[in-house]
Order: sequence, then structure tokens, then C-alpha cells
Amino acid sequence: MLRAAEQHTVLSNIAVVLCQALEDRGVDGRLILVEAGIDYDDAANPDTRITLKQHQTLWRLAVERTDDPCLGLKVGQAFPPGALHGLGLGWMASTTLKTAFDRLIRYQRLLSTNAELEWEQSENAYRFVGRPKIAGPDFESAAADATLAVVVKLCRITLGESVSPVKVCVQHDRRACEAHYQAFYGCKVTFNAPDYSLEFDKALLAQVLPGANPLLARINDQAVADYLARFDQQDVTTRVRQHLIDALVDGRPDQASIARAMHLSLRQLQRELGSQGTSFRQLTEEVRRDLAMSYLRERHKAISEISWLLGYTEPANFTRSFKNWTGQTPKAFREAS
Repeated sequence: MLRAAEQHTVLSNIAVVLCQALEDRGVDGRLILVEAGIDYDDAANPDTRITLKQHQTLWRLAVERTDDPCLGLKVGQAFPPGALHGLGLGWMASTTLKTAFDRLIRYQRLLSTNAELEWEQSENAYRFVGRPKIAGPDFESAAADATLAVVVKLCRITLGESVSPVKVCVQHDRRACEAHYQAFYGCKVTFNAPDYSLEFDKALLAQVLPGANPLLARINDQAVADYLARFDQQDVTTRVRQHLIDALVDGRPDQASIARAMHLSLRQLQRELGSQGTSFRQLTEEVRRDLAMSYLRERHKAISEISWLLGYTEPANFTRSFKNWTGQTPKAFREAS
């Protein structure tokens, strides 16, 4: 368990924000960072990471020194979007809250390699679910509280302060904070749940955001992908996505060429992707679909140009693929966006 906690990593900016929150409460935040084994100057570099063990130790010490079991919720409410690297800025430029959540789930490893984020959906609601891969006796649930609060804060920044989930679930039993939870979330909070989750009405998540900017969102996606390609060499899926984006404009991406660029044999690449539940063909289709939807929302690119940018030799082939992905033609999708 200890070795795994040292192998998993977390975005260091989180430690910097928590340090400032402690200072604001009259607690020596930098001293607590030192006790957790974190160098403040290193952590302040947005391209660095801390270990999961350091992260959990920091949160445990922070809760102890402030004697505030509700600290995670309070820190999450004040968390600046820019501290989440390109992911926070990409969220704010997303077309809808649904696409913002999709972005968070896709790039979750930027925040923490210990997090598992996913969607569950019913007829009228989406449930955003988070589970830690490692949640041993040293796991500090205040960190999970902060994550849920950050997500709701981002929803309110992008769509309005009236945004509230339908239901919130937490795995712990901090009933002493129940009034704080309900005041912030504006809904029922279930304790001792099997996971951490936020449930939202589907119609709310489908609303177009006032600050939607598909081009800016895509630029920040690229920044996040570049970051992960540099610092998460074990995440083969992210690295392949990056190579696919670069290769698409030159035509149909070649799996063998991308394997060589990643210093893997073709069989190694296929095996690694299979272990992550995907394939080269599936990733190629996903990247093409995501880029196509982004380009179409930008509006200034002609559909024939988008077809070329995605490596199609004929616009008709692009139209056929796009209809398979979305059930709409590119033109219809653009008009409805």
C-alpha cells in the first residue's frame, strides 16, 4: 500500500492552494508542507507533481492543525480554476457543462493518478462518480470533499451561482459538517455512501455556457495532453492521442509509425492499449470525433477543410463517419450547436 501511494502522483498546485488556505487561517502552511515532505518552491512550479503519500499526509496535517473537519469543503469553494492547469481553463471554455465534465473525466490523470472518475446516467440525470484507487487507513477524505466542491464551484462560475446538484454522496460520516454541506450544495447530502458523487439534471448539463469557446477549449486540451505526454509516460492512451492529433493532418495515421515514435514495438503498443481497455482504431475514431465536434463549433472552418484536417481524402467519407458517431450530418450538428 505504501509503495503504491508513493507511485501515484497528484498535481502540485493543489498543495500550493492548500498552503495558502492554511496561511489565511493563521496556520503556518509552509511548515506543514515541509512536514509532509513537500518543497514549496518545487510545488509552485505548475509542471511538477507530488506523491499521493505526500498529498494525503498534507491534508491530514491540515485538518489536524486547523481542527476543522469541514476544511476540504471550504478549500474547494475557494479553489481558483487556473490552478488546475489547462483543465480548469478548458472547463471554463467548454460548450456545455456536460462537455466540461467529459473533459474532466478524460484528463483526470492530470489531477491525480489515484482518481477514477466516470459517468452513470439514468433517464433524467447524470451522476458524476469519483472513487480513489487507493483508500487505505491513511486516506484523508477532506481531499475528496475538496474535489467535489471544486467541481460545483466550476459549474457555478461557468453557468451561474444558482447551479446545484440534485444529490451529493460522500463515503465518510462527517455529520458535524452537514449544515455546511447543505448550505453550499443546496441539496441533500448522503453520508457513508459507496462512493463520492454529484447527481445533476440532464437538462441543466445540456445548457450552452455563456463563455463557450471551442477554439480556446481545444487549445487548453492540447496543453493538458502535452503535460501528460511529458509527465505520465505510463499512460500510453494519452501519448497515442497526442501522436494521433499530430498525424491526422497528414492522412490516415499509421499505427506502426506511432509505435516507433513511442519507442515501442507494434505488438507492445497493441498490448498496452488492450490493457487499458482500448485499441488504436478506437482511439483514432475518438480523436477524430472529438476534433470534428470542436472544429464544427468554431464555425469559421469550412466542412471541407475540417474533413482534410481530420485526414479524410473525401468530404463524403467524413460526413459518413460523423453521422455514425452522432446521428447527424456535420452541417446539421453545426446548425444545432
